[in-house]
Order: sequence, then C-alpha cells, then structure tokens
Amino acid sequence: MIRVWERRYGTVQPERSEGNQRFYSEEDVQRLALLKQATDAGHPISNITHLSVPHLRALLSPQGTSGDAPLPRVQLPAASPTRNAEQLIEAALKAVVGMDSAALEKILEEGAVTLGQNALLLQVIAPLVQRIGEEWQKGTLRIVHEHQASAVIRTFLGRAARPLAMHASAPVLVAATPAGQLHEIGAALVAAAASNQGWRVVYLGPSLPAEEIASAARQNGARVVALSIVHPADDPNLPDELRRLRQLLPDSVTVVAGGRSAEGYRDALFETRANLCGSLADFSSALDLLRQGVN
Repeated sequence: MIRVWERRYGTVQPERSEGNQRFYSEEDVQRLALLKQATDAGHPISNITHLSVPHLRALLSPQGTSGDAPLPRVQLPAASPTRNAEQLIEAALKAVVGMDSAALEKILEEGAVTLGQNALLLQVIAPLVQRIGEEWQKGTLRIVHEHQASAVIRTFLGRAARPLAMHASAPVLVAATPAGQLHEIGAALVAAAASNQGWRVVYLGPSLPAEEIASAARQNGARVVALSIVHPADDPNLPDELRRLRQLLPDSVTVVAGGRSAEGYRDALFETRANLCGSLADFSSALDLLRQGVN
C-alpha cells in the first residue's frame, strides 16, 4: 500500500534510505492509513493529501473537528447546474445563431449525459430541429445556419445510431427521404430512435427515388421503411413517388412517414397504406407495435 500511494501521490517521504531499501516512520504509516480511510469515506485525495495526521484524524472523527487541531476549510468547486430540456434547446438555438458548431455539439453531449439518449432525442433534438425549421421559414435564420446545424446534428445522430451490440435477428428498418426531399435531419433522427429501440438501421440519406429505396429494403430484408418528409410541402411529384414505392415493396414491408410536411401528403400516404406519424414519440410507439407484430 505504501508504495502505491507514494508512486501515485508522492505524499510520503522516507525517513532514511540505504541502497534500494526505504524506511518509513511510524507517523508516515499512520498518515497513509488515515489517507486510505478518508478516501474510502469519499474524500477526494486532491483535497486531503496536504493534511497532517491530526487534521486527518479530525476529519475522520464523528464531529469532524478536533480541540487541539482545527480542521482547515477546503473550498470545493461549485457543481455546474443541470439544465433541463427547454434550457438545452434555448442554449442550442443560441449556438446555431452564433454558428458555433463546437458549442452545439457540447450541448448535445450534455443532454445525452443528463437526460439519456432517448429523452435527448424526444425532448431536445426533435423540438430543436422543428424550431430551426420554423425560424428558417420565417427568415430569422439563414439557410447557412440550418445547414451548419444540420451537419452537427447529423454527425451526432450518426454516432447515436450505432448500438454497442445488435442481435443478429433484430428487425431491419430502412430510413431515407423520398426524391425531392433534401432535408435529411428527420431521417437521421428516426434512424437514431429506431436504433435505440433495438432495430437494425440502414440509413440511406436524402432524396432517393422509389426504386433505390425499395432495392435497399429488399436486399436487407427490411420490415419497415421510414420516410422523412420535411420540405417542400407541395411537391407535385411526391405522391407518385410514394405510390411507386408501395408497388415495388413487398406487402410485408410497412411504410412509416413523418416530418413537418408529411401532413400535406396525407391522401397519398393513406392510399399507399403508410402509417403517418405526427411526432417522434408517435414514431417510437408505431415501431413498438410493429415489432410486436401489430400492423
């Protein structure tokens, strides 16, 4: 124990040495024992390594004080306050306006630690993406703001969509945006959510024709094709793309669609028997039912 503490913290000086042999005083041994007790009790070694034997004994006493040796006060750094989901969203929007990619990434990482991955997706990233889209449409944010934020979020979601382990029999989901839909953050978001729920995700990215999406779904034995429909909301070609996709997919494959503009294509989605999800939470619920075999 003496050698370990000495090597790590350098707190013990030998009373004398002869050759390679070191000798420690009784006080040294007592101090090491007290340091061990203090760290076992939860005191950081950096806060107590300078204390003397009397001070260490006082620290470990039930009262925490000693009549003949007053315990020095140690100033600990104040803990950073934990921000809730709404505060994280506001901080993230500020980073987007300032085009501060590093700050935005740190905020997302903070949310993953304090909220957990799934809550981060539902309570922070999904509302944040919606707010960015709304501000862009109003002209408050420029297209460059949205593109930079999208790049950071997409990279973060790409990491989040990689599970540590995936069972070989996990169901497969293909995530993409149909032809003409260039905003891919929604697709990356549902890909990360599906991965968190135990689906094996094949992420295809933005603006793919029906033939390519169907080919990927068939090749990977997908049970679900998830489509993100964000912008534009009035593409006259999209209904035909949706119909073509349904024709090319096996009947066993379910199409799930969502996004800010998906409601504008409700008739075509209904015609193609697609499940329309109004939110990421709805999408997660739909995946649970589909995995249980409820369609």
